Amino acid sequence: LWKSLHVLKGDVIVWVDTDIANIHPRFVYGLVGPLLKAPNVQYVKGYYQRPIQMGDKLQAFGGGRVTELVARPLLNLFYPELSGVIQPLSGEYAGRRTALEQVPFFSGYGVETGLLIDLLEKFGLDAIAQTDLEVRIHRNQELSSLSRMAFAIMQVFIARMEGRYDVQLLDKANRTMKMIVQEPERLALQLSDIADLERPPMASVVGSTNPLGKAP
Repeated sequence: LWKSLHVLKGDVIVWVDTDIANIHPRFVYGLVGPLLKAPNVQYVKGYYQRPIQMGDKLQAFGGGRVTELVARPLLNLFYPELSGVIQPLSGEYAGRRTALEQVPFFSGYGVETGLLIDLLEKFGLDAIAQTDLEVRIHRNQELSSLSRMAFAIMQVFIARMEGRYDVQLLDKANRTMKMIVQEPERLALQLSDIADLERPPMASVVGSTNPLGKAP
């Protein structure tokens, strides 16, 4: 995502996940619309109904498990201004280049959380809009993958809380996650080093773009 700011030429940048089974033009024009209509809006998050596959049936509700178990409780606790964001971890969002180039990007699963918090802090809540993309159907991940995702997202939350609340929490924190996995005849520990890298604001990178957003 971060590198795309250097490559893309437009004044409005749109990102859409590639694993959407019911992709539709609305996923793009729904995100761009608020930026074209409201000059004060800098960033738009998509929201939608998230069905979940249960066996051979697709249930209308139940997706977004990391959102409901991790992101939403943490937002309510520490960033209540953002508690009204319906899908804070959605992979469908758009923003003005001038705004996006002023904030850092995390390299992994924490990127959406970091962008939301950093844009709030820099531009205020009125600069963030939401748009209804109706329904999003995609491949649901296994619980072990969601656990690793949650581990990364929580680290980004803590990193941003350090600045807001003037505390130091991550310096001595363990960044290695131990997952318990079922092998044929035993339980085993699987170790994963999970820590998103924080890329600097693109505007601070020498020679990133010219004023028209075109790569030099």
